[in-house]
Amino acid sequence: MAALVVVVALAGGAAFLRVRDPLAFPGDHEVDVYAVNDGVSTQVSEPPNLFGRLLGRCDADTYYATDGDRHLCLVLNGPLGRVRASRDDGRVKVAKDQIARLQAMAAQDTGTPAPTTTLVLMSGGPAALIPVAGLSDGAAVSVPALG
Repeated sequence: MAALVVVVALAGGAAFLRVRDPLAFPGDHEVDVYAVNDGVSTQVSEPPNLFGRLLGRCDADTYYATDGDRHLCLVLNGPLGRVRASRDDGRVKVAKDQIARLQAMAAQDTGTPAPTTTLVLMSGGPAALIPVAGLSDGAAVSVPALG
């Protein structure tokens, strides 16, 4: 009986993670794409307090993410749409057949004074930063996964 409870608990936990962060599992998954609001997003010297980190936020309207040694508080506009992506060996990859979709999303008017320079893939939280300038027709994108 105890073994059954453990199996059910593990399966429930895996299902929760799959729904919360599909990029935690192998293969391609549909993820939301947002634009970084460059004018108000910031880099901070240290992570937010424990409560803020548990919520995945720097404050009420920002998302916390680490990009290497950088601590980021990201204000996002969107969602702009969805693309297929995968995570492998600490990198998030978007296939070349999805690049035109990313370019079109980057060109959308998000209500900010200037066009965005960076797109964010969201998968249970910020999963990857994709520089708009790095999007070129016919080339896949591979960027470091955010922490």
